[in-house]
Amino acid sequence: MAELQHPELGLIHGKANNGVIQFSGIKYASLKHRFSTAELHNGPGPSGETDATKIGAAAIAFPKGWEKEFALVQQSVQVPDFPPQSDTECLNLTITVPEASFEKPLPVFVFVHGGAFFMGSGTWPQYDHAALVRRSVEIGKPIIGVNINYRTGIFGFLTSEELRGAGIKPNNGLRDQRVAFQWVKKYIGGFNGSPEQICAMGQSAGGASATLQLQSEEPLFHRLVDLSGTCLFIRPSPPSLHEIFYQNFCEAHGLTHLSGRERIAAIDNIDSQRLLLNTPPSVPALPVLDGDLLKSVSTFENVESWNSPGEPPLEGLKWCKELFIGDCQFDGNILQFSLGHRQCGIAKEIEESLQRNLPLCEKSVIDSLLEAYGISNAKDDQAAYIAVLELGNDITAYLPVESFARNWPGTAYTYHLNEPNPWDGPFKGYAIHIFDVALLFKNYDHALTQPVKAVGQAFGDSVISFISGETPWDSTGHRPLAYVFGGQGGSRLVEDTPIQVGRRDVLFRYKNTIGFDNLNEAFVAFLNGR
Repeated sequence: MAELQHPELGLIHGKANNGVIQFSGIKYASLKHRFSTAELHNGPGPSGETDATKIGAAAIAFPKGWEKEFALVQQSVQVPDFPPQSDTECLNLTITVPEASFEKPLPVFVFVHGGAFFMGSGTWPQYDHAALVRRSVEIGKPIIGVNINYRTGIFGFLTSEELRGAGIKPNNGLRDQRVAFQWVKKYIGGFNGSPEQICAMGQSAGGASATLQLQSEEPLFHRLVDLSGTCLFIRPSPPSLHEIFYQNFCEAHGLTHLSGRERIAAIDNIDSQRLLLNTPPSVPALPVLDGDLLKSVSTFENVESWNSPGEPPLEGLKWCKELFIGDCQFDGNILQFSLGHRQCGIAKEIEESLQRNLPLCEKSVIDSLLEAYGISNAKDDQAAYIAVLELGNDITAYLPVESFARNWPGTAYTYHLNEPNPWDGPFKGYAIHIFDVALLFKNYDHALTQPVKAVGQAFGDSVISFISGETPWDSTGHRPLAYVFGGQGGSRLVEDTPIQVGRRDVLFRYKNTIGFDNLNEAFVAFLNGR
C-alpha cells in the first residue's frame, strides 16, 4: 500500500505496482440518478480519507464486454475481479503515477476509451497505464496517466424532446468526459501532475469524443493524441433522428401506450441491466447535435477551413495547440460488426446502396470506384467482403486522419501503424483496429515476439515524447511527413503520401466527382442497411 497526502482531497491510499503507484476508483463526479447530468465531485470523502486501492465500478454496459474486444484483437490478458457495475457510482477514474519523486510537476494524459459509445470502461485490464508510465520513467520522460469511466449506451446517449422536457440532458457520456477533464485540471496538482500540461488521448470512439470536445469554450486539454477515431466519421446526429431512436426504444420496452409523464416514470422503474439488454440495435448510442454541448458538425469540407486566416471555427483549435494523430493500416476490420453477417452478395448490395444514396453521381463513377477497390470484380463473396472493408477503412479512418493532419492550425504529427497482428484469427497478418492500444500500453507484451514489441516500444516512446511536450520526430520541411511504425520496410519517417505510408490513393481521385462528405454519408447509409 502507498499513501498520498493530497492538499485538497486529504489522505489517499493507493497501491504500489513495480515502480508506479495506482490510485483506483477515485470519484470525479456525482449522479443524482442514472440519467442525470454529472456534477463535479469536490473534496475528500466524509472520513477525510479515500481508499483508492480497489478497482472502481464501471458504468452499466453489456456483461463481460472486454471479451468482445479480446475477440476483436484476437488475444486476451488476465482479467481481475471487477466490482458490480453501477448506474450512479460509475464516474470514477484511475491515476497512475511514478513511484519515484520528481521536483517538477509531471505532464499528464487522460485516456478516453473507445467501444462505439455502447461499451467499454477505463478499468479494463488492456487499458492499464502502469507499463507505459513505467516506461516513461525508464527513458527519462516521466508522465502521469489517468483512465476515466463514462456512461455509454442508453444511459450516455438516449435523448428525445420528451426526455429533455423532463430535465434529462442529451450527450451525458460526453458531459461525463468533460467533467472528468475539469476534475483532472483541478486536482491533478496534488498528485504532482501539471494542470498546464494535460494531454487528451482517445482511441476509436474515444478519439471521436476528444475531437468533439474541441467544441468546448472552456479549455480542457493542451495536446491531443488521436488513435484511429475522429468526429468526421462518428458525427453528431440531428435531434429528429434521435426521436426515431426513442420511439424504437419505447416500442421495445412496451411503453408506447403511456402518456409522457407515465413513460418517464416507467423508464425510471425498470432495472438498469434489463433496460440495457432489452434495448435493440435500432437504438444506437450516438451523440446528438444539441445546440449546447455540440453546436456544429465537422465535415471534410469545413475542416479545410481550419487553417485559414481569421477566427478558428472551433474554440478548441485555440486552446489545443498540438495534435498527434494516426491510424492502423486495416482499421476497417472493426466494420465486421456491421457487415460480417452480410457477406453473401455484398458486392451487389453495396453497388445498389451507393446508387441509391448518391443520386447525383453518375453510375459510371460508382462503377469505377467499386472496380478500383476490387469489389465488383472480386472472385467471390469473401474477397468482395474484404475489399468493402478496405473501402470502409479509407472512408472512416484514413481520410479523416489526413484531413485533420493537413488542416490542423497548430502543430500536427501524423503516424501510420502498419505492424500486422501476429495472433491467430480471421485478421492475422493485418494491422487491425485496436492493435495500436495493444502495443502502446504494453499489456499484451507477454504474447508478442521481440521484434513486434520493439515496434510497440518505438510507438509508445513517440507518444510519451509528445505528451511530455517534446518533438516525437522532426516534422519540419516543405512536404508533409509521417512516421510509419512496422510493416514492410520497418519503422521510418517518410513523406506522407499514400504509397509511402502503405495506403491506397484511390479515394483522392473521387474528391471532385463524388465528394468526401457525400461518400461518407453514403457509406454510413450502407452500413445501416439503407
